Amino acid sequence: MKPPTFDPQWSDEIKALYRHDVQEIWDRSIARQMWHQYHNQLDIYLAISGEYRVPSKILDVGCAQGTLALLLAERGHDVVAVDLRQPFLDYAQSRYTHGDIRFKCANALDLDLDETFDLIFANQIIEHLVYPEQLIRRLRRHLRPEGRLVVTTPNWHYALNRLPSFDQIGDPSSHEAKQFTADSDGHFYAYTAQELKRTFAGEGLAHVRVRYFESPFISGHLKIRHLHRLVPIAVLRRLDRVALATPLCRQLAHQLMVVGQAA
Repeated sequence: MKPPTFDPQWSDEIKALYRHDVQEIWDRSIARQMWHQYHNQLDIYLAISGEYRVPSKILDVGCAQGTLALLLAERGHDVVAVDLRQPFLDYAQSRYTHGDIRFKCANALDLDLDETFDLIFANQIIEHLVYPEQLIRRLRRHLRPEGRLVVTTPNWHYALNRLPSFDQIGDPSSHEAKQFTADSDGHFYAYTAQELKRTFAGEGLAHVRVRYFESPFISGHLKIRHLHRLVPIAVLRRLDRVALATPLCRQLAHQLMVVGQAA
């Protein structure tokens, strides 16, 4: 994966994507806590993929700038990267160097691929939907037997969360105009683990597991971002592990992961 080359002809949306990409992957000095936060997420996702033989077939839905998908391909997996926005896929392709990867512009709710996968990632997209069961149902169809679906989303129980939970927003149809809002400014609710576990089970996924991750030692919240320029990341990661091993784990974790397996 190579660094992006800035193009002044890009739309404002792609320029914003570029700025995030540079902060998260290419220049740690801009916003060190963002760099640490994003790399921590990537390490978690790549560790999951590392549990599979190489090559395995992996689908990354809502891939945005394609960083995870590109890294998975570079590690020898057969990857399909899907996003609703073709300009995002064009940006992702501009950073390609090697690996088996295909990019597809599609709405995840209408996804119809003539193949199935060992592992599907749907990271940070389900909170932008008002009918989450539609996404889980559609992705379940693309899992091989014993294949796993990984969904990550902001954690409603996080101490700094001020949003309602999915169940608290009432009739989802009244919020349809907000569907597919593309960034964190568009968040209008968050999920509890129980809400997502219920949805996974309702769509026939088994062995549903929950993981909380990303304490303020990694996210930089609660002004801990100031420590990121003073304290080595290895120390921050150890503090993160300690925080998430306490009984307050659910309240200290900014992010929630739910994993389910096809029968």
